Amino acid sequence: MTAAALLALVSGAAALALSLPPGRALIEQSMVWHMLVQMPLLVAAGWWAAAAWAPGLGRQINRHGLTGFMLAQCTLAYWMVPALVDRAVVMPGADAAKLVSLIVAGAALRQGFAQAPLTVQLFFVGYGLPMMAWLGLYLASTDLRLCNAYSLASQTRAGQGMVVLAAVLGLAWAASLWRPDSSRNRPPRLIA
Repeated sequence: MTAAALLALVSGAAALALSLPPGRALIEQSMVWHMLVQMPLLVAAGWWAAAAWAPGLGRQINRHGLTGFMLAQCTLAYWMVPALVDRAVVMPGADAAKLVSLIVAGAALRQGFAQAPLTVQLFFVGYGLPMMAWLGLYLASTDLRLCNAYSLASQTRAGQGMVVLAAVLGLAWAASLWRPDSSRNRPPRLIA
């Protein structure tokens, strides 16, 4: 078993464990566990699954990574809406849809990054991460409870965590640009 396959299985199992008893109590009581632990684990499971089992899947329909990025961006934006996070807490069908859609989003994101030139990556990273940071700032600073399933204190902590997560993901993406690429001994592609 490859490292990517093992990471996909471990992150997927950990995320699924949070949707089943007794782990479900964690995401029912804490927005942090739901949005900053389970959801990123699901995306990571999809990312690693695509790396392990479908590295070249969809090259024809994912030209320059646009299809993968659009699918991932729409899915991730959908699950940032507080009312939909509430639904995933109280409705088993919505929770199952969240599990599947975020794994697919992770796979699509992996395929998008694999095929996209730097300018396309910059567009989607430059759109998605600021959106996440803005929502995090809003959740952390508002006096309104936006998620009925969670307390205002939990919402505030989740918002602060989203800002940190957006910053960490941005730094990780920037650092990946300077990673040596043995297959092409040159700087990152600016255009296709």
